[in-house]
Parts: sequence; C-alpha cells; structure tokens
Amino acid sequence: MNQIEQMFALQKQLNDETNGEIWLKGLTKENRKISWYRGIYMEVAEAIDSFNWKHWKNIDDQPDWDNIKVELVDIWHFIMSESIRIGDQSYANKHLELEAKGDFDIDALVSLLENMLKLSVTSNINPKINNIRQITDIFFAIISHLGIDVEDLYKRYVIKNQLNTFRQKNGYKDGSYMKNWGGVEDNVIAFEIMDNNPKITPQDLYIKLDSEYSKLK
Repeated sequence: MNQIEQMFALQKQLNDETNGEIWLKGLTKENRKISWYRGIYMEVAEAIDSFNWKHWKNIDDQPDWDNIKVELVDIWHFIMSESIRIGDQSYANKHLELEAKGDFDIDALVSLLENMLKLSVTSNINPKINNIRQITDIFFAIISHLGIDVEDLYKRYVIKNQLNTFRQKNGYKDGSYMKNWGGVEDNVIAFEIMDNNPKITPQDLYIKLDSEYSKLK
C-alpha cells in the first residue's frame, strides 16, 4: 500500500474500533447520527480563525501556522471517513505525487478553506449532494500551500491517528483520560516521539505512547 492507502486503512480501523462497522451506515454504536461533513466545516472554521482576519484586532499578527496544520490533519480524518463510507477512497490516490509549494499564500488559503466550508455545509444540509471529491481536491491544494506533501501528511496523520486510538482505549469518552501528561499535552509528546524516531511504525508509536502514559499512573 502507498501512504495514502495506509492512512485510509488506519482510519477505517480507528472508526471500526470506536463504533463497530455500523459507522458505515452513518451511525455510532449508541445509535447517534454521524455527520462527517459537519466535522469538516467545524474544523475549517477553526482553521480560518487561526488567520488574522479580524479587522478590529492587531493587523500585524501572524497566522497561527502550527494550529492551522493541526486543524487540517483533523479535517483529513473526516474527509477519509466520508470517502470510505461511500466507497470512494481510491479517489485520493490522484494526489499521491503532490508537490508542496510552501508559499503560505494567505489569500489563497482562506479562499480555499471558505470554499471547502461552503461545500461541506451544502452536503450536510442536502444528503443527496456529495461534494467529497471536490473537498478532497481542495484539501490537497491547501496542504500544498502549507508546504506539506503526502509523506509529511502521513507522518502528521499517523501521530494523530494513534493518539486518537490511544485516547479511545484509555477513557476519552467517559472523561477518565488524562490529556495532560506531567504538564505537557499528549499531542506534543506524540510529536516528540515521532521526531525522535522518524521511521517508527504506527504500532510502535502506540507502544511508546502507552509506556509514557503508564508513568503517570
């Protein structure tokens, strides 16, 4: 499998473990309706809010690039989930050779994000309209502007995927999970593990997370 296919496989595994295969019918195991499109546009709104768009605030403030990248990885989770749900996960392979521009074009990025928001809201309101392919294309255009290629996306996704899996298995839903590990947020620790072990497998990353978390107990 290439790295895009590996990410899709990991996402399906996470969704299966969280809710069972009923999620493919658009429901959680508690019979609650799932809206991947709502997840997309809510994360898009957070990404947009990381730009200095508020004219009544300091115009010299720089965008929060780190948070924007984090939000994009969250959006990717939802894009993949909807693509899997409708059986169209192979479409994303067209972006396998994505070139990372890294121009950080603020106007282009905000415009692309707003277009993604519009498409996801439209599909959420009208289930007969499925814009996931257009959203997928926009997603890869955005990460290119941010200097992220498929290999970097894979690294960022694996970190968040394994952390999400770890959270779910350690009481995230019932509130017993500790997100702060000795004064440091879990996502920071996960990135540090990846930075120190750039060739680490998803399984070994999970093992290292488990080892660090066990020290808190």
